[in-house]
Amino acid sequence: MSQRFDVLVIGSGAAGGACARILKAEGLDVAIAEGGPFGGTCALRGCEPKKVLAETAHAVARVREMAQANGVRGDLSIHWPTLAARKQFYVDRVPPWSEDNYQSLGITLLRGRARFTGSNTMLVGDTPVEAARIVLATGSKPQPLSFPGAKLLAVSDDFLNLKELPPRIAFIGGGYISMEFAHIAAIAGATVTMAVRGDRCLKRFEPDLVSQLCAATASLGVEVLYHSPPHSLEKTESGFVLRVGALGEHAVEADMVFHGAGRVPDLDGLDPAAAGIAVEDGKLTLDSFLKTTNPAVYAAGDAAWRYQLTPTAVMEGRAVAANILHGDHVSPDYAYVPSATFTHPTLAGVGLTEEQAKSAGLAYEVKAKTGLSWSELTRLGIRHSGYKVILEPGGGKLLGLFYMGEDAEEVVNLAALCMRQGLTVSQIMDMVWAYPSFGYTLRYMLA
Repeated sequence: MSQRFDVLVIGSGAAGGACARILKAEGLDVAIAEGGPFGGTCALRGCEPKKVLAETAHAVARVREMAQANGVRGDLSIHWPTLAARKQFYVDRVPPWSEDNYQSLGITLLRGRARFTGSNTMLVGDTPVEAARIVLATGSKPQPLSFPGAKLLAVSDDFLNLKELPPRIAFIGGGYISMEFAHIAAIAGATVTMAVRGDRCLKRFEPDLVSQLCAATASLGVEVLYHSPPHSLEKTESGFVLRVGALGEHAVEADMVFHGAGRVPDLDGLDPAAAGIAVEDGKLTLDSFLKTTNPAVYAAGDAAWRYQLTPTAVMEGRAVAANILHGDHVSPDYAYVPSATFTHPTLAGVGLTEEQAKSAGLAYEVKAKTGLSWSELTRLGIRHSGYKVILEPGGGKLLGLFYMGEDAEEVVNLAALCMRQGLTVSQIMDMVWAYPSFGYTLRYMLA
């Protein structure tokens, strides 16, 4: 006999959890189905464990940079097994906490992969389940790659779970995953190579700041190969040989080769066609309210494919909950979504790039500089930095702000708040800021 619920949420991460908690608080009978440990991508195999590694690498790199100018003495290094154990300490706490939290709210937990059997019915493991509404919050998976030897690639989960750091590492791709992990590995002592398909990395950010970050990347000893799509991967007696380039003309020897070329919605095993749900190019067809072509089924988070960020996943989960409760009326607002790549230094941004402002036909002006000499940066020994601000003409509102330097993610959070509140340059400059602080650097950028 089927178990019946008002709402069945597939996935226990940020999007699914936000949605389920709201719906349960409003008195609905809610279940969450999970095929793996409870907690979701961010907490178990994404942002949180990555930040444990990245913060440690950042601290070590910062001290090294300060060594000559600030009188710091002694050689500093990372003992990877200890760091790996510390990361695992945080990860291991998540599933029991997550389960206890959901159960304390009265949310039913179902264990097993879910598969549609009808428009509003599913099998969760071997258990038939029926629900008036279903929310797909299944997260993402590495984008499939098709070249000889692609099955030999390790993925981001494997990097996060390394007990020892291999001496030679190669990454395929030039996005967040490759760039962040390359910095961590290089600071920890590995020889690192990145193979990038095109002519630039991190396409969401301003190109001149990405160039600055690539200079910082090179200073860490990371070799970045451009116009180098993967051609083949072979296992050898001493490790692997990754051939890149259109003809495989460049060979990279490595002990491990990681897939860092992007992620796509994880729809494996769902059989959405059985529920009348359209999928195109591996993505669910969604309307502005995050509803699929089946009016009983919504999607949120990485499964909804708009953004692959935890804060947008929460926002989407909340929007879906509102639409289930009160009818379709809430569309997620992606206007001011900050994002950051936690490299050394951090690069972060919010709003429009100059290229986007130009394509939209907007009137704008630009304030930009690289190689900053602010005392906030020079006293830390930071050598690679910069900013670019896109403004309405005449000191109007901020349209976009991108910054590379210490605490970049927090500076950009402040910029996002100013943008969302519609503050003009003069209003921002009239504010009294703590000093010296990195928040204060907004004044430098706008002066």
